[in-house]
Amino acid sequence: MSWSGFWSSRAQRAEQLRRSSQLKLSSSQRSQLLGNFEVRAALQNEQMSSLLPPVGTEVFRRFTPDSPEKNHQKHNAEEEEQKNKQDPPKAANHLEAGKTLPFIYGDTPPELLGTPLEDLDPFYQSQKTFIALCKHQIIHRFNSESACYLFSPFNRLRTAAIKILLHPFFSLFLILTILTNCVFMVFRVPVLKNAEEYVFMTIYACEVILKLLARGVCLGRFTFLRDPWNWLDVLNIIAFVVQLFVLEKLYALTTIARVLKLFAYRPDLKKTTEALIQLVKRLADVIILAAFFLSILALIGLHFFMGVLRNKCLSWSTHAETADNMTTISPLVLDNFTSSFPDGHVNFSDYIHDWKNFYYLPDYVDPLVCGNSSDSVACPTGMICLKTGRNPNYGFTNFDSFGWSLLALISIMMQDFWENLLKLTMQGAGKTSVSVFVLAFFPGCFLVLSLIVAVVAMALAEQKKAESAEAQQQEEEYNRIVKVLKKGEEVEEQASGRAELLDEQESPQKKTLTAQSQEVEHVTMEEHEDDLRPPRCAFAHNILKGDCCGCWRRLKERLHPFVTSWLFDLGIILSIILNIIFMATEHYPMMEETYNLLSNTNLVFLAIFTLELLLKLMTLGAFGYFQDRWNIFDFIVVVLGLLDVGLEGVQGLSMLRSLQLLRALRLGRWWSTLRALMRIAWSSVSLLGLVLVFVVFMFAVVSMELFQRDYQDLVCRISTDCTLPRWHMNDHFHAVLLVFRVLFGEWIETMWDCMEVSNQTVCVIFYMTVLFTGNLLVLTLFLNLLLTSFCDERLTAKVGKETITKWTKTWILARFRTLKGQTSSETEENGRKEQLALRTVTSDQQNLESCHGNQTKDSCVVSPCPADEALVKTGEQKQCEDVQEFKDPETGSKPEDCCCECCYRCCAIQDLDTSQGAGRVWFKFRTACLLIVQHRFFEAFIILVILLSIAALMFESINPQHRPILQMVLDIADQVFTYIFLMEMLLKWIALGFKKYFRSFWCWLDFIVLDVALFCLIFNSLGYSTEPLRAVRTLRALSRFKGMKMVLRWMAASVPSMCSTLLVILFVWLIFSILGVNLFAGKFAHCFNTTSGTFAPEFLVENKSMCLSLSLNSTEVHWKNIKFNFDNVGMGLLSLLIMATSTGWPDIMYSAVDSREVELQPVYESNQYMYLYFVFFIIFGCFFTSILFIKAFIDALHQYRHKVGAKHVFMTNDQLKFHGTVRKMFSKTPEKAVPRPQNQCQARLFDLVTSPIFEIVVMVLICVYVVVMMVETDDQSMKIEMVMVWIFFVIIILFYIEFILKIVALRQHYFSFGLNIMDFVILILVTLGIIIDDLLSKYFISPGFLPVLRLARICRILPLCHWARGIQKLLVSFLMSLPALLNIGLLFFLVTYTYAYVGMHIFGYMKKEAMIDDMFNFETFGNSMISMILVSTSSGWDGLLSPIMNTPPDCDLDTDCGSPMAGIAFFTSYILLYLMLVVHLFIAVVLESFSSREPEELLSDEHLQMFYNAWRKFDLDASRVIQYSQLSDFCDELQDPLKIPKPNTIRLVHMDLPLLPGDQICCVDVLKALTTQVFGESGQMDTLKARLEEKFSIHKTQVSQEPISSTLKRKQEEVAAGVIQRAFRRHHLHHLDKV
Repeated sequence: MSWSGFWSSRAQRAEQLRRSSQLKLSSSQRSQLLGNFEVRAALQNEQMSSLLPPVGTEVFRRFTPDSPEKNHQKHNAEEEEQKNKQDPPKAANHLEAGKTLPFIYGDTPPELLGTPLEDLDPFYQSQKTFIALCKHQIIHRFNSESACYLFSPFNRLRTAAIKILLHPFFSLFLILTILTNCVFMVFRVPVLKNAEEYVFMTIYACEVILKLLARGVCLGRFTFLRDPWNWLDVLNIIAFVVQLFVLEKLYALTTIARVLKLFAYRPDLKKTTEALIQLVKRLADVIILAAFFLSILALIGLHFFMGVLRNKCLSWSTHAETADNMTTISPLVLDNFTSSFPDGHVNFSDYIHDWKNFYYLPDYVDPLVCGNSSDSVACPTGMICLKTGRNPNYGFTNFDSFGWSLLALISIMMQDFWENLLKLTMQGAGKTSVSVFVLAFFPGCFLVLSLIVAVVAMALAEQKKAESAEAQQQEEEYNRIVKVLKKGEEVEEQASGRAELLDEQESPQKKTLTAQSQEVEHVTMEEHEDDLRPPRCAFAHNILKGDCCGCWRRLKERLHPFVTSWLFDLGIILSIILNIIFMATEHYPMMEETYNLLSNTNLVFLAIFTLELLLKLMTLGAFGYFQDRWNIFDFIVVVLGLLDVGLEGVQGLSMLRSLQLLRALRLGRWWSTLRALMRIAWSSVSLLGLVLVFVVFMFAVVSMELFQRDYQDLVCRISTDCTLPRWHMNDHFHAVLLVFRVLFGEWIETMWDCMEVSNQTVCVIFYMTVLFTGNLLVLTLFLNLLLTSFCDERLTAKVGKETITKWTKTWILARFRTLKGQTSSETEENGRKEQLALRTVTSDQQNLESCHGNQTKDSCVVSPCPADEALVKTGEQKQCEDVQEFKDPETGSKPEDCCCECCYRCCAIQDLDTSQGAGRVWFKFRTACLLIVQHRFFEAFIILVILLSIAALMFESINPQHRPILQMVLDIADQVFTYIFLMEMLLKWIALGFKKYFRSFWCWLDFIVLDVALFCLIFNSLGYSTEPLRAVRTLRALSRFKGMKMVLRWMAASVPSMCSTLLVILFVWLIFSILGVNLFAGKFAHCFNTTSGTFAPEFLVENKSMCLSLSLNSTEVHWKNIKFNFDNVGMGLLSLLIMATSTGWPDIMYSAVDSREVELQPVYESNQYMYLYFVFFIIFGCFFTSILFIKAFIDALHQYRHKVGAKHVFMTNDQLKFHGTVRKMFSKTPEKAVPRPQNQCQARLFDLVTSPIFEIVVMVLICVYVVVMMVETDDQSMKIEMVMVWIFFVIIILFYIEFILKIVALRQHYFSFGLNIMDFVILILVTLGIIIDDLLSKYFISPGFLPVLRLARICRILPLCHWARGIQKLLVSFLMSLPALLNIGLLFFLVTYTYAYVGMHIFGYMKKEAMIDDMFNFETFGNSMISMILVSTSSGWDGLLSPIMNTPPDCDLDTDCGSPMAGIAFFTSYILLYLMLVVHLFIAVVLESFSSREPEELLSDEHLQMFYNAWRKFDLDASRVIQYSQLSDFCDELQDPLKIPKPNTIRLVHMDLPLLPGDQICCVDVLKALTTQVFGESGQMDTLKARLEEKFSIHKTQVSQEPISSTLKRKQEEVAAGVIQRAFRRHHLHHLDKV
């Protein structure tokens, strides 16, 4: 199934699963099914019904000593019946152990629960097994052999053990035990001295003993150790015993085992966990591929940047003259050189390794990384750049070995603190090193991540399709069973009807009297129904229904029309919106009058909502009011508001005021998109979400067990004041926060701390486990919620409940017509027409609230009547016109009218006769212009000019006076480009006319860009600066590249349907921003010491007034607020955007956690539970809203594809042809065979180089070479380096030997294969690198990179591995998505290029602080481009925005002050565009991954041609048959993959080919058998047969097509004939002996 079909059928699958879970037979139907011969005969072919016991036999039979013998006899009888059948019996899927008992068996009798029963599955009845059922109808299967060689199934001890294990109280007891144990893991009780551990271990040991008694040890399929869940018990006991005597940290294994044991006792959690394990198995191919690509990238980083980050600025002031000479000496010589300084006997090695002699930037812990290249960081005067000391970040950030390089690549892939790595690399290796990141690291990491997401999405989709197929099969069988049962009931009813008819003829008054008596009894029961209820209960029931008295009923009748009217709902909606607006106006500092105004408005709105509550209670009654969930939610919100007012002065209850924001969620009653988001959040509280919670808890506890003591003992290594950092594992709260941080991609910094205080290997293993497992669970939960349908929500309310009014245009117009005074019938008819037209036009759009695919009967589908078809066509025509607006106008061979008809009517002189005179000349001139415009050379010339004009932007600078000649050339080029574009526009005006020209969106875009360019020329001549406006030049490229036009066309079409979703996301963020203002407004300010760069201690400065008093005596101290805060809603939204997308979130979070009250000095983690605010924002504001956004994005994409009818919306038609090329490239098409040489020596070499063994040897050689490259390190000794050099030379020589052997054997055919050409080129480059090492290093690229290219040859090993087919599919899917990725990537590059140019001219003079420094700034176009590349990964952009936010006195207004509003608009717009394009990139890969799994032709035309050519050699008459004796030679003649080399007799016999008269074999039968053997079973054989017949000229043959035998039967006949002949010979010889 394609992605489109799968996405459309989400609602069907959800509805099908819901129906299948409710399947149940009544007791009468079940008894009829079990006891009726006719019903069982009609259902004998059904899957479940065929497994029922014979009629008259009990379903559930106790397992007795005679049961095994009966089952054995039954099995022997069944084996006799199965002898002639080819398929052996299989176990029933619906009767597997651990599954719920199917509905056809009914409920188990209570006395048989936990009792050994005979197996219900006939397959296991002969396997010496029995079953036992628990209260939840779960099947448990046991071996009938004696457990532990002692206890038979009838032993009382074993029977009791089984009954205890299956009892629900036992499972509940163990669950409570594990939960209690988890509580003790978190809260240690020193008084107990770990005594509780021995209690828990005793319970777990007793559990293991019971399981051993019930199941046995390991001899049997269903014994204790055969169940992987029981391995947790073994691990629990062994780890507990070992940690007592060997290593205390092994207690972490017991924690893992005990938490995971919790899943084993909940069948639903167990099923979810097993599904996750199966998902991990599906990831095997992509994990191998990811490891391969990451290893390649790690080797690239190793060879480019090995030892670069150790470069440091060393003080050399005492020997300045020597310093100039020492820069040319290699660092290796300096390391080995030891001498003494003249002025002090100091050892040189100790001097260069002393950290006091390094240069440090202010507020930096590590010394400055420098380089000796022109574009790297230069050392200050008096210092020299040497490679010495350790690497940054405790020595863990480097590329000095393969392991560290791989760790750096993982951090780049996860986008965690990678900007620091990029900055350090550029400081040491130069700014050109960013090209390695952009061209190698980023694409490789994107490839790995996108394929992982695609594989997980496909695996989940297949699981959901499998569940849906199983549910559909059960439902179909249920319907067939019910149909058969109803048919039997109808027969019985007809028979009883005849009997009743006879009775009526005998006594005609009998039926009348019976009916009258039943009617009288029914009326009497209704009259006395209320009398049977107690008086107090009846009175309470009337009060709850609102029917206590007549006055109340009359009041209720009068209020009901008002409360249920649309005006009442509209008033409530407006009140909620106004309340949100007033809450959003809160800010800091705020005047007292404003505060009182907001407080009073809050009371007013509280009174309105309380009045609404009372009116609804009076109208609907308490019973009717609380039937609606939204009313319950409204009630809770009003009660919380009243509590807030009543407890306003109570200390510690200020959070109640923040809960008033729940009022905003009441809009979900009317806002369907917000309601969908709330459903997503509620659906996350599922089994998968529960598994994620327990896994987070487990990792938190394990981290405490492993690292808690290390953090306490060695904290001084990571903290100067020996205090614990904010992220540690010393207590459970911080451990959970740390694991949560790792799950959402922030892990590398905390892992460095862990590696510094604890064992490095243990820390890496722990963090990688948490990272992989946690992110896999998060990704699975994300995709599961994404693929879940929420179409089952009720769109209309029931009678008697509150009407849910749709907020649509039709609804509003109809109500306003009512206010105008139109009649009800007219209003209803007009409203019906408009609503019908609206629905029919948007029915194809399938919004979030409607179900996709085949609609069920509950779906809101409106079928248009014939009178409304015109409206439908009009709407569709308008949509098509909207699409046509984006098409190119340069079509047609003749010029059209220049102007529209109204222009000709107003000015008749424009209407010229084109058949004669001046009109004819004008027409020819326009025709010539049209030919010029449509010529491909003209289009190529314009594209060239556009590219040149765009490229010219990179040479501009913010200081043009420094390069006057270049600036003059750029100004002249700007004028030339403008005039060329003006000429193009004039030509198109003449050729196309104004009417056609301005009908195209792209022409309008060119027109506006040209207008801006002319405007710039005019203002530049007047002396004004218009450089930023030149950035609009890049927009011209959008109209010239079809791929980018496809992406833009889709984005423009998706904007309307995405507006509602974006508005909901903004609404949710607004709620969090208002909550942040309520919690943190005015609390982020602090007393700051500018000299030390630290906060003033709280014991010295308590509040703002004390800080201001200190500032009077010292200018170094002042009261300062951080730039990103929650002082108002706007700044709060910006802070939340930084929290969600940038790495600057720690400053905001730490300020919130340290905050106390307004104008009080913050205290370290004084309010640490404020961490939860940011945790909730990440979950609800980022995670759930991302799901909603991508869901709406895919919905819009599905609608657009359905509307335009395109298979792929990101590719052009020419690019779609690339799909076929890729499939053909990776398909097993037969290659043209290389002729074998006639020379004997060459022939032997040919056999050698073409043999698989030779390829395997070459692959082993390449793998050895890869391992050698991985072993290389920066600090290796000279001896190891020489050994590696010699190994390198030996391998090069072996590669030359391979090349010589192949070139001699294959001759000129060597260069016919792409891999051979690649080997030859790489071999030449590597050789040149050895010869001219210095020349390549200085002017070209480092020769150390050239050996990495040899790794490309390792792809040859893939066809030799059994798992290579899955990897090949992944590579094919990614290659097929390359055109779409190229289109989106070009658009992404164009956006980045444009923003870099604009940023250079707007922010080029910013003050250097935060992230703006020598590496990241906007002073030149190159630096601006590097800065935008950094922002493109949503990393560190807050550091670039921070200096722009400076205002006096923090900056100089005339030099380095920026515009905060311009900076916010610049970065936020770029971030939003970036997120949109990244979603496009991932969706493109996922869609192509799905499309690559679609079924395709088994055999290509090349395969069929090869088969036909080989067949033609044996079938000269083209009769489509050959002799059976020729089959062995024919199969050996074929090429791969259909070839079966000799000896092939046994394989051909087992193919069981049909034999025609005359011992002939048909070609179709042979091809079908060969295809089935290579590709497996397929349903495309009819198509394959038709394609094969096209290859033959004769479609009919004289030979009969009816087979008379088969190859397998012929072989059996031959064997039987041989047996008979041998027996006859023996009998004949024996007879002769007697004679």
